[in-house]
Amino acid sequence: MSFRFVAKCLVVIGLLLSGQFANAQAPQTASQQMSQFPNGGPDLASLVQSLMNADRTNLAAIIAFAKTATEDQRKAIAQGLAEVAKAYAASDPGYVNQIQQEVAGAGLPEFAKAYAEAAGDTGTASTGGGGGGGGPTAGGPPTGGSNGGEGPVGTTATGTQTFSLTGVGGLGGVSPVSVQ
Repeated sequence: MSFRFVAKCLVVIGLLLSGQFANAQAPQTASQQMSQFPNGGPDLASLVQSLMNADRTNLAAIIAFAKTATEDQRKAIAQGLAEVAKAYAASDPGYVNQIQQEVAGAGLPEFAKAYAEAAGDTGTASTGGGGGGGGPTAGGPPTGGSNGGEGPVGTTATGTQTFSLTGVGGLGGVSPVSVQ
């Protein structure tokens, strides 16, 4: 075999292969992949889980997509994110908190509600204690308070319940209590 023959063969093979690479599609973005499910559903929820498991930085793209998504797509996205949060609740509560904060910060109340319903014990970020009138001093009884009902109840990423007793019959100023 001559050198020219081998060189010509390599050029032909190179041209054939370059045509195949030119016809190959660029990888789809997370947004492009999610837009393939206009009706949401379990397939979109599963895709969201896969995207999050593949790369945690996909969260930003998923939240951005949710802002322009249909209601059905948002429900599926919330379901997918909630499943990821459940999977990481015990091993990485910081990651779960990040997901919760991004969902809550999206400015979409129905999306946050769908996430909270789907997440169950992982819930949304803890709400902490409520306000009230005066409270007990270091060595004395309560000095005031409001009897305007109970304060908020929240669930932290670890499943710890936070109850606020402020404003309940003269218990104003009582700090939140965590019950596990």
